[in-house]
Parts: sequence; C-alpha cells; structure tokens
Amino acid sequence: MSAMRWYIAAPVFFAALIIQTTLLSRFELWGHSPNLMLCLVCVFSFLYREWYGLVMGAVFGALLDVTTSWYFGVEALSFVAAFLIARPFGRVFNHEWFLPEIFVAAIATPVNVFIVWGMYRLAGGIVHLHFAVESIPGLLIMHCVLAVLLHFMFVRTVIRHGIDRKFYGEILM
Repeated sequence: MSAMRWYIAAPVFFAALIIQTTLLSRFELWGHSPNLMLCLVCVFSFLYREWYGLVMGAVFGALLDVTTSWYFGVEALSFVAAFLIARPFGRVFNHEWFLPEIFVAAIATPVNVFIVWGMYRLAGGIVHLHFAVESIPGLLIMHCVLAVLLHFMFVRTVIRHGIDRKFYGEILM
C-alpha cells in the first residue's frame, strides 16, 4: 500500500471545499445537495492508513462551517464521526472492493444528518427532526454513488497492479 502525501491530500480537500461551496450548493437532487466533503473523508479514511481523513476532515470541516454554517464545528464534528466509522472498515476489508465503501457511506450519511441536526438543536436553531429524517434517503443514494466514484478515483493510488509498469507511488507517470 502506498502512502498518500500531505501535499496531495490538502489540495484535494481544498478543491472539494471549493466545489462544495460553489457548484454543489446550487445542485439539488430530491431537495438536497450532496456532501462531497463527507464522501471524501469516508474514502480517505477507508483507503489510507494515515490520519488524513481525520485531520483534513476536521480542518476543512471547520472551514466549511465558517463559510456555510450558522454554527462553528458542526460539520467538523460530523466528519470526525465519519472517520471513526470508516477507519475500522479500511483495516478489515480489501481496499480494492468498493462494496465496503458503499456501506461506510450508508452509515456515515445518517450519522452526519443526525449530528448536524442535534448540534443545531443544542445551539438553539429551529431545525425539525422531520426535515432531517426526510433528507436521508436522497442523501443516502447520492453519497453512495459519490463515494464509489471517489473510491475508483483514488484506489489506483493505493493498489499496485502488475500491469502498472509506470506506477511510482501515488502518481501514475
């Protein structure tokens, strides 16, 4: 298994932050927009042994809170929870399989929704449980598809195959 580098992970998360706050905030399917950052935290936590999912999720989750949220730390906390969900799956399952990634995204999505809902309720926000529960099926489908697409993008940086003669770490030359 190759190692992801900080100078590659940070720009990937920064690009995801920009895409999340600009393009995906305008894109709605079933009344909700997908959370690219959550899927990226799940994929990085599943694929890589390093702590990039936790560190980048907390840092860029805090930046996402600063730019889009009413309260600070809500998304960062939910991304840390997503890391804690995905990390054991990455240690047990083969990294080439995408089915555990679907399962991780399927668990992390309602956890994210309920953490965000609970933190907003604790902070005094008026967010109804009905709205949170209603958003789960659409988000579940979007996050599972997005996690599989991200998995296929990054799995080649983890697994070296015999036919990849020009594989040098995480970048194919």
